[in-house]
Amino acid sequence: MKKIKLVLFLLAIVSIGSCQKNKEDKIAKEADEINSVSEKNIETPAKVSLHKGQLWVANAETTEGITTLQKIILESGQEESASVLKEKLNFEFALILKKCTMKGEAHNQLHNYLIPLKLKINNLEDSNKDEIKKEIIVYLEQYSLFFI
Repeated sequence: MKKIKLVLFLLAIVSIGSCQKNKEDKIAKEADEINSVSEKNIETPAKVSLHKGQLWVANAETTEGITTLQKIILESGQEESASVLKEKLNFEFALILKKCTMKGEAHNQLHNYLIPLKLKINNLEDSNKDEIKKEIIVYLEQYSLFFI
């Protein structure tokens, strides 16, 4: 009886581990997809459109992630290097992807919104830090024009 319980326990652990691995693989695939699509669409990223004139419903974690990105940008000081800021922004960007539960066209439109944001983050350098920070701030403010 103890052996059966032990086997069931081990199977449960393996099952949980494989589910986590699948989720991590999905997140990595989605991040790769955004990176590859953004690299292909540097000149003409897809535009975000509304849903029959209405805002798309975003999951709370995505909206919280956008708010956190705004906070990171606004709290970054002049003394903070572009590479440190970029690292913080990329970390939060990855969390947005990880926590996204959106499906269908709303999810596609979120990607249309996120691709230009990722390009702006990728372009952040010490030489253009102030300019890109302003662009990112303005861009993040536009989130509420498309999503609730």
